[in-house]
Amino acid sequence: MADDRPVFERNTAVRAVHTLMQPDYPAHPAERRPVVVFEGPHGSGKTVLLDVLAEKIGPHIPHGRVDFGDPLCEDLPATLSALAAGLAGHRPRYGRLRFPRLLIGLLVIRQDLSHLDFEQARQDVEQLLKQRRNKSWPQRFLQDVANSPLDLGLTAGVLSTSLQLPLHGLSALAGFTFPDRAQHWYGHRDRQLPDRAIDTLVALNRAAHELRSEEPGERHHLAARARLDGLLCEAFLADLRDAPRRVRGLPTPVVLLDNADTPAGRAFLRHLLDARAPLRVSDGAEPLTVVATARGELPEMADAGCAPLETALERLTPGSAPPADPPVWLRHRLPDLTRPDVQSLMEGPTGRADRRLARLVHTYTGGHPEVAGLLAAQAARHPAEPGGVVGLLLRPAPDAGLDGEPDAGTTEDHLLRRLLAAEGTAPDGPQWDGMATAFAAGAAARREADGLWLSHQDDLVDPAWAAAVRQARLWDGAAPTSAQTPSGGGRDETTGASATAVLRRLLLRRLAARPADDPVSWQAVHRRLGAFCRERDDEPGTLYHRLARDELPAVAGELARLLPETNGTAWLDLLRTVATAPCGSLERQLLDPYEHFSSLVQDLPEPVAGDVTGHVTRLLAALRVVGDPAGGVERGFLYAQSSHALTALALHSPDGLVALHEAADDYERQARWWM
Repeated sequence: MADDRPVFERNTAVRAVHTLMQPDYPAHPAERRPVVVFEGPHGSGKTVLLDVLAEKIGPHIPHGRVDFGDPLCEDLPATLSALAAGLAGHRPRYGRLRFPRLLIGLLVIRQDLSHLDFEQARQDVEQLLKQRRNKSWPQRFLQDVANSPLDLGLTAGVLSTSLQLPLHGLSALAGFTFPDRAQHWYGHRDRQLPDRAIDTLVALNRAAHELRSEEPGERHHLAARARLDGLLCEAFLADLRDAPRRVRGLPTPVVLLDNADTPAGRAFLRHLLDARAPLRVSDGAEPLTVVATARGELPEMADAGCAPLETALERLTPGSAPPADPPVWLRHRLPDLTRPDVQSLMEGPTGRADRRLARLVHTYTGGHPEVAGLLAAQAARHPAEPGGVVGLLLRPAPDAGLDGEPDAGTTEDHLLRRLLAAEGTAPDGPQWDGMATAFAAGAAARREADGLWLSHQDDLVDPAWAAAVRQARLWDGAAPTSAQTPSGGGRDETTGASATAVLRRLLLRRLAARPADDPVSWQAVHRRLGAFCRERDDEPGTLYHRLARDELPAVAGELARLLPETNGTAWLDLLRTVATAPCGSLERQLLDPYEHFSSLVQDLPEPVAGDVTGHVTRLLAALRVVGDPAGGVERGFLYAQSSHALTALALHSPDGLVALHEAADDYERQARWWM
């Protein structure tokens, strides 16, 4: 399923990478290309973008790719070997890139020379290199390495795979002879060092032995790993610098690094950058473009120059000159899907989709690519079924998750697990229930102070998950995202951080599903938060949590009391903030919007002229219903009701006549759009 996900609004990213790869990219003679980092939350399309890049360059340009989400990539020698195997594939015009320095290092660390003194070890290494310089050694080496992986002391539970490479990768590296300059490199390492190459290789072997003998995490173990990883990265880059001259006149080879913000990914990038040998003006940098993905800014970016990816395009403008201090990193935040993107996804093979449902899907998801894509696919498969976004959430989950894992339950369950897994390890069984309950309670907070306070209430948020709840910052998803704010008759609403917003919506539904007598129920959490806000004179928060508990008449009465004594614009802001209070009834969310509205006001008398409280009550009820994008698409009447109520209330606002009438006009335009 992942292969079918389209990529929207990625043209800038693809074009910039293409520009960076070109041999005529403006740069100082000894300037290296910056590392490109595409950022975005879980499900934002980072991996899909790498798929697109690999597909575009694959047949023509050498490239290697690794995913640091794979435990095998925790071992840097295995990562370098996988990248070299990909880069060594034959391509027209390039031929086959060779990595003799890296292969020498991999051969040497595989030997057990610990029983020998230094001089004997030197002789064995010299003999080893001579033995491997004939045509009969590659196949024997392939079998030996494939059947005897080297244990370099990885952390517990992770397979040690320093040289347990795929056979196709080894076949790409095998069969090389070792040029003298590749062996001699281990002496000077392009750093004008006076060392003897064989001595360096013996020291590399000793570092590998220390990794096998020391406990992971010990000081000597960490030092040995740093020496070994650093030297192998230097060898990898030196092999690229020694590429045939024709390669420098072609687009550079590319390495694609997925999930580079993991500890293994960050360590690899640090070693790779540190391994760059100093370049003189006459030297040529490695013909290499590095493209990585991460969920956010890498800490290493703070230590070196960083610029937007668009900088790569700006440097191609006529007359532009390379900057005096070129950046080490180029960043690009992947955008969320726009409403037209969601509309395109929902149209499916028929080419038709309800624009109103597309708008609700976009608002509910904030344009989060994975969630919006899945809901849009559900709508495209069942275009005739009503029910709004809730109806899409309650449909059966896909037969397999977006990464191919088996799944069960509803689409809502599937998405909640996917998004919570992005916040850390998502456990199974009772631990999953405990984690989900803690996050669901945390989702009720409207502001940061409220959320932090709530995370310390041990009877509502399990202390085992409190830190994770704080780190998730679910309150960031509580910014106004829905239709209480006029949007000019159909313009997109501001959705904020999409992943956080949609996760918060799903968690609030989970909180609403908890039994009323449960200690962590909808009423219990919102009652406590309301009391916290009241103690701190937070009037919007107090009214917000009272409305979440369905105290509509009382909240409307307080807003009606404030109308004549509050600035008109400030009163509208307060009204819209309070109206964002979520619905705690899953049954009411399933109702048609008009039926939902009627259920809220059915026991209240119809307002008459001058009935400020009556008009505010209906206005608040209507805004609360249309503000929840989970409901159905028939919303025109409720926007018209909001416009009518604001018109009736305008005369009761001492200085808000203009502001309330402007808001009424906006809601009238919304009504026409939704009808």
